[in-house]
Amino acid sequence: MDLDDIDIIKRIHASDVKAFEWLFHHYYQPLCLFANRFLNDTELSKECVSDLFSYLWEKRETITVTISLRSYLHRSVQNRCLNLLKKKKIENKYVDFVMRTGLINDRAYQEKITDVYYSKELAQKINEAIGQLPDRCQEIFRLSRFEHLSYKEIAQKLALSPKTVENQMGIALSKLKQSLNRFLSFWIFFC
Repeated sequence: MDLDDIDIIKRIHASDVKAFEWLFHHYYQPLCLFANRFLNDTELSKECVSDLFSYLWEKRETITVTISLRSYLHRSVQNRCLNLLKKKKIENKYVDFVMRTGLINDRAYQEKITDVYYSKELAQKINEAIGQLPDRCQEIFRLSRFEHLSYKEIAQKLALSPKTVENQMGIALSKLKQSLNRFLSFWIFFC
């Protein structure tokens, strides 16, 4: 089957499975190689491209392509890769934060953090624990730890007293330590 961009897009809009299969077989491998240039992880690259094709099929009736199909697919993969890298950077910040602040002070726990799978799971647990903080407490914590603002700067930004900011940070750290210690105790016991 030799189709031009307009034909393939029209046929996919009309739910033509054969056209979609042609698109997949024609572009999957090159897009995986392209994704791997960003991610340097073959399996993650395949997953990223597979997710794109799933998305394309789910949204086939509403997707608008205003550039060449090849360019559209490459740009879509590039954007997905950059989003994955941004997410990974945030996860790494969470793990780094836990290590720096001493929320985990047991040497065995710290050694476990070097395990890639564990680091990813820990980052997820940290994110969940932060998400369980009260809204204002969460906001203050994020400004302090991820935007590196001083208590005074946070107080000015949120129209609070520095003492309130300090108290909220104390609450945040205490709650995070409780949440993470439960997770870490569970992890060490079962792993």
